[in-house]
Amino acid sequence: MVALSRKARLAIDLRDTWQGRAVAAARGRTAMVLMSALCHSYEEAAPILYALIFPNHGKVQAPYLESCGRVAKNGTITAKVRGRNGLLTEEVIYRSEIALRDDFRKLADQLKLSDADRVEFFGAVKRWVVADRRLDPTMDPKDPGAKRLVH
Repeated sequence: MVALSRKARLAIDLRDTWQGRAVAAARGRTAMVLMSALCHSYEEAAPILYALIFPNHGKVQAPYLESCGRVAKNGTITAKVRGRNGLLTEEVIYRSEIALRDDFRKLADQLKLSDADRVEFFGAVKRWVVADRRLDPTMDPKDPGAKRLVH
């Protein structure tokens, strides 16, 4: 039996975490949001994780997200996307919070995440949405202490 180096053992351990398994399994829009969410929540660890999961890839290839998500007044979730042409645009990533939730629920089900891992997984996704610009339907405009936005 071949003894693994400490670095190789660490790489295997990181790939076996929910974060590593999720990054390896996610595709398309889900992968873009997941990688952005992990960078937002685990700023120092994310580049190491990505280097271990994608060892032969150098620089991240466009398109990729350059901002966290924001809920617009109409309920869509938008983020800044660096396109293949190098331009930065604000784009709709999900049509609603429900679409975001369902997309990540499918990934969590596919990975068969434990309850504890699901809490952490969805916590990272929730933290990725940094602003909610919808109006609070219960706001009383006559109340000077009322919050105009939902979050």
